[in-house]
Amino acid sequence: MANIFINSRDILITIDPNLVAFVLADGNYSRVLYINKREISLTMGISKVDELLKANGGKRNKFLRLGRSVIINHIYLHKIDLLRQLLILSDGRQELRLNLSKKLLKSYKEAVVRAIEIKGGFDKNSIQINDNHEENNIG
Repeated sequence: MANIFINSRDILITIDPNLVAFVLADGNYSRVLYINKREISLTMGISKVDELLKANGGKRNKFLRLGRSVIINHIYLHKIDLLRQLLILSDGRQELRLNLSKKLLKSYKEAVVRAIEIKGGFDKNSIQINDNHEENNIG
């Protein structure tokens, strides 16, 4: 995927979507976290960031929106732990942990399992998740 350029009046920000692990909503702002734990704050809501990622990825889009306040890069999916309400993303060297609601994680886990069983592989386009009561904490 090509870099995404975000231009505002005073700042030009370049985002490498290949390194983005997840995006968190923060009111009218968004926090982009790279797999190397670098963080970028954007002065736009998560819906706009979601649009930019989708437009940039085309049919090979690797980003999946989980509920209203988080977008993950499913390439880095390592573990879904329902008991600890934990989603772990990893590239094999770095690991990022997200605390999400059990309901959201359960829906995501079931959708991933279904996609694997039905299609013989993971297809993020077959997954639709919506949870209105989610909680995000970075670990």
